[in-house]
Amino acid sequence: MSDSRYSYDENAEAWPYFAMTLLSLVLVPTTYKAVSKLSRSSDKGPPELESQYKPPNYEIIKRFRKKSRKSSLFTTTNVLLLAGWIIFFGVAFFVYTQEAPDDVQRFDPYEILGVTYTASEKEIKSKYRKLSLKFHPDKIGNNLGNSTREELESQFVEMTKAYKSLTDEVTRKNYLDYGHPDGPQPMKHGIALPKWLVDEKGTPMVILAYACLVGIALPFVVWQWWSGTKKYTKNGLHTVTAANIFEKFAKTDFENITNDVLLDLLSDAEEFKILYPGITNEEVHAHLNTYLSREKEQDAADEIKKLGIVSRSMTILEGMLDIASSFKNVDLIRTILLLTQSFAQALPPNSHELLQIPFLDEKKLACLKVKTIKELVAMGDDEQRKVLGIESAEDLKALKSFESQIPSVEILKAFFKVPGESTVTPGSLAHLVIKFRVAFPGTKLSPPELKDLEEEDSPETLKKPLSTNNKAPALNPVYAPFLPIYLQPKWNVLLINPRENKIVEPPTSITHVYTNGDISTFKVQLSAPLPDQLGKFRLLIELRSNCFIGVDALSSVYLEISPPQTTEEEIDDDISDPDEDSIAGAMAVMRGGKTKRRADEDEDEDNEDENESSSDEEDSDTDINTDTEDEGDS
Repeated sequence: MSDSRYSYDENAEAWPYFAMTLLSLVLVPTTYKAVSKLSRSSDKGPPELESQYKPPNYEIIKRFRKKSRKSSLFTTTNVLLLAGWIIFFGVAFFVYTQEAPDDVQRFDPYEILGVTYTASEKEIKSKYRKLSLKFHPDKIGNNLGNSTREELESQFVEMTKAYKSLTDEVTRKNYLDYGHPDGPQPMKHGIALPKWLVDEKGTPMVILAYACLVGIALPFVVWQWWSGTKKYTKNGLHTVTAANIFEKFAKTDFENITNDVLLDLLSDAEEFKILYPGITNEEVHAHLNTYLSREKEQDAADEIKKLGIVSRSMTILEGMLDIASSFKNVDLIRTILLLTQSFAQALPPNSHELLQIPFLDEKKLACLKVKTIKELVAMGDDEQRKVLGIESAEDLKALKSFESQIPSVEILKAFFKVPGESTVTPGSLAHLVIKFRVAFPGTKLSPPELKDLEEEDSPETLKKPLSTNNKAPALNPVYAPFLPIYLQPKWNVLLINPRENKIVEPPTSITHVYTNGDISTFKVQLSAPLPDQLGKFRLLIELRSNCFIGVDALSSVYLEISPPQTTEEEIDDDISDPDEDSIAGAMAVMRGGKTKRRADEDEDEDNEDENESSSDEEDSDTDINTDTEDEGDS
């Protein structure tokens, strides 16, 4: 009967593995979540091309950006994760350097005797005889060397067991069945804890630790996770803020939702009450107005608070756009997108696009003859110096650096397409294809080739039509001088039904484009099948930037729904040749067509009787098809 007594992990044989298992169960998913959060962060560090223009509060903005990047990395969770991984690898190193105890060594008779696994029985006996002459208790005498008599006698017993495991039938069967010549070994039910933790003195400590872990720590972690998932939407918007925005949009006429209304909704966001306890809506509103006026707060602490409110406002505006999309009103969506551009450039809503240029204010704007950024950029350096009042070469360099990151977008062609089809038919699932190009100042654009404006099907696009959306390189973060974060640029795509003044699909984002003038392709998958109504319908496409004012693009696109086309070739392929002994076959012979013989004729029976019976059956079976063909011909 096997020994089933419990043993404690006095030699640290099991608890390291137990500890590594528990640590990995916590560290792996938490690390994955933390890495995903960092990779999704919009503040990815300075852009490659940072303007040399520095606003009056540049040093404070610089410190805020540096602190934001540092705080996003050195959070409490990340510090605990780092400590957890240090402990994990420390335990792993301990396991790696720990030698296995003697009582768990595997019994290998070949290794004990020092013979190969292919040794014959004669070789095994010869080897054992030699070892017996050396290690037999009667032969040892006083030649103990560095070992004791007990050690040598024990070694000889192991040799004898090994020899019998390979030569004695009963002993060999025990070795093959149980891995040991003595048969089944005692089973140890080990506890992965040292004995002092479980004895009378350590029991209260273990119970207390278990109670803290299961009764306090685990429920707290689960509650934190649950409340966190329920407190914020997938876009990072607080649920209270989202509810207030939705209620305002639902109860207010869209034409009455102005920039002031949106700023009031921003000021009332729950995020600011959590970020700055005790702050009022009026204080938040005042900070937002100060920022949009490009003014600096008198107190440094208030300036830091203003920057924190502005950086969080960009996330809230994204969530606000998502909520507005469910109402499908174009004017509401445009108002939010224009306000987002104003926040990016720190300008009051509906400001002139030229005001985002450094060194340019309202007074200088009134004296300018140019009305667009494109016209200003096209001016020579000397003329820009004159109209903007730039004196130093450093300021001119800063101006050029800022201008070089302002893109221009041109929609070259837009059309609807059904993958694998040449026409768009009723009830089909189509997608909108937009061919466009983006260029920065100084890029020479040549007329596009017609072949580049077409969209050819390939095995990849047939399987994944939207795979071309990320084919181009991702856009680099832009440098907006007054914005406390580095903004990831994108164009929001609006597909608009002008008759109803509603969007057809929720806004989608273009983040991957060619910036050297090459043609980029972006596709919008329509979420619903096309209507059954035939005809040509005019829609609008808008590409609206989230960073710059005045770089948007607008174009018409026509959705032409045509009836399904069936070619004569397809009809011939679908209808097989009629049997030669049917009425349809006879008519086909008269027209000079082809017929086929019946494959189910029984050659063993009389041909004439079989033809008569089969002809009668075929006539009755093919009458319906014949009538159908006649009706079609008539």
